[in-house]
Amino acid sequence: MKRLQGKVVAITGASSGIGRGLAERFAAEGAAVVLGARTASKLEELAASIRKAGGKALAVPMDVRREEDIVRFVQTAVQKLGRLDVFVNNAGIGVWKRVEDTSLAELHAVLRTNLYGTFLGSREAFRHMRAHGGGTILNISSMAGKDAWEGTGLYSASKFGVQGLSRALADEGRAHGVRVSCICPGMVDTPLISTADVASRDELIAVADVAEAAIYLATLAPNVMVQDLL
Repeated sequence: MKRLQGKVVAITGASSGIGRGLAERFAAEGAAVVLGARTASKLEELAASIRKAGGKALAVPMDVRREEDIVRFVQTAVQKLGRLDVFVNNAGIGVWKRVEDTSLAELHAVLRTNLYGTFLGSREAFRHMRAHGGGTILNISSMAGKDAWEGTGLYSASKFGVQGLSRALADEGRAHGVRVSCICPGMVDTPLISTADVASRDELIAVADVAEAAIYLATLAPNVMVQDLL
């Protein structure tokens, strides 16, 4: 039996990489997936692919840096599909520089997407879930949200922020049936990682493994809370 039959899952940054893998995996488990990203053509192609495989998908072009887009994204999921059970904050970018070589504009860009976007998505999903009996919020963090190294300053700052935000929101949601968890993978085999970063792409984590971790967290028993999955 499909583990998420009848559920609705919304995913930001769904058009490629981890987001695409999550969307395909959730759809395969029976969930109707709401796909959010900036490039409409990529979203439509993914939605069509999921439908062709027998799944349900709704493409909603949006930008996590825009509050009104996040609000519309959640509202569209609920209005079109009747509910929202799981919200995945996946959209993210990276700037890999030493702190002394980093501009304020680059800091703003990373924080607006990785941290502010996660805040907005979590807030809007939480508001709906709290009012409708609960749900699950999954934030794609990183091992760089648990530690930091040379060249990861901006990215780690944003992901450390995601960790703190998630811990606080998990505590706030406990009494209302809203679970909040972070998935903290190392380097994943996506276009974000260049061949110059590793000796072999065989060293990288498969997108499918991250997706399986997300399915695990989304199907936990109601009173089970996992804060971080590494």
